[in-house]
Amino acid sequence: MDRKFSLAIIALVGIGVFALPATIALFAGQHSFYNIDATGNQIPCQKCHGDVKAELGSGFGYSPTTGTPGPHAKFKCEYCHRAEQGYSSGDDGYGLIYYRGDGFNGDGERSLVISIYDYETRAYPEYILAEGDISEAAPGVIGSISPGSGTGVLRYAGSYLRPAYRNGEPIDTNPTTRFGGFDPTRITNWRWRGAYYEPADLDGAGSRSVNPGSKYHAASLVSCMECHGGEYPVGHYSRLIDDERVNTEGIKCGDCHYGEAINLVTDLRAGGFGLTEDLRVDLETGELINLDTGEAEAHNAFVKTDPGNILRYQYGAANAACVSCHTHVAVDISFTNRYKIKLDAVAGSNGEWYVGDYSAEGSVFIPTYGNRSGGTYATGDKSINWVPGTDLYINGTGERITGLYNATDDSKAALTAELYDSEAALIAEP
Repeated sequence: MDRKFSLAIIALVGIGVFALPATIALFAGQHSFYNIDATGNQIPCQKCHGDVKAELGSGFGYSPTTGTPGPHAKFKCEYCHRAEQGYSSGDDGYGLIYYRGDGFNGDGERSLVISIYDYETRAYPEYILAEGDISEAAPGVIGSISPGSGTGVLRYAGSYLRPAYRNGEPIDTNPTTRFGGFDPTRITNWRWRGAYYEPADLDGAGSRSVNPGSKYHAASLVSCMECHGGEYPVGHYSRLIDDERVNTEGIKCGDCHYGEAINLVTDLRAGGFGLTEDLRVDLETGELINLDTGEAEAHNAFVKTDPGNILRYQYGAANAACVSCHTHVAVDISFTNRYKIKLDAVAGSNGEWYVGDYSAEGSVFIPTYGNRSGGTYATGDKSINWVPGTDLYINGTGERITGLYNATDDSKAALTAELYDSEAALIAEP
């Protein structure tokens, strides 16, 4: 028996040499989870999105022209992709809405504090009164309002997502409430931050988001205009710098805004499309007017076209337009241009000429393709469609032009092809 037992032990050990490593590998790491809690999202997004991380940090994220990294090279994924609806409990915080006067209807500044849920759904007014408590200045809003500053009506001027935690600990130091649900109505102490009012502390207000969001765990549909819409971007302070405006992650303002100190470029607006504000005082009326109308912008319709309803930004700017031009993606476009311009020139009685009745006729369809670098582009065959409004004759020779349909050029041969040398052929052509 001892001999058989020894052989059995040897056999089991031999099997274990092959089986145990696979068994250990199967279970190792499968029950160790990344945390999503008060310290933020700990999931390394680059595990699945390494291509995106590589583009931002090097390669296409680096400009050989300027010798500097791209504007988003130092961004963490959550700077953009945890900035919209779908917050997890790792984003416990509140919305801070800032209002200011325009100098004509009202003067001063005030702020509202509301829950993340109300912040996501934009459950706050465009205008509030500069005086009175929250029920008077902002009727129907659940939250807290800063002390009155000024008079008249104040206009929405920006929004901030502020964290309810600092360095992993609730800002609320009250032992009874600090780990409870966040209640914005309990905030009473405010401080002036040089541009807006902010709660001096959250004592008694709690920290946990009562409604942390449920639509998706990462805001994959974040809009470029969250940062480039002329407002403070969502989560700007809570993502890049902490509550005391001390940078703890190696991110400098100049990494986005370019420059330092007095030369810092602070305006990141994508202007010229009628999507942002470029306010100026009309010297005649004294009223504020917005010069950013986009009236002469040729790409305006492109920027405002939402392919597939993938955006939520309030101005309706399409990410596809921003991405197509401003990132290293290939672009395939089928252009349809006009074939010719028609106008009337009429001689007047005193030798002058009057030109008018402009119109465009016919079409030229051509596909184009540009690769990721822009170093290579390709064009397809042109398809031309034109039928003249009257008979035309080439160079006075009597050769009649009868039309052009789906040809690749407008040469003499194409214009006078026998196939189109009769009205019957033109009418029969589909």
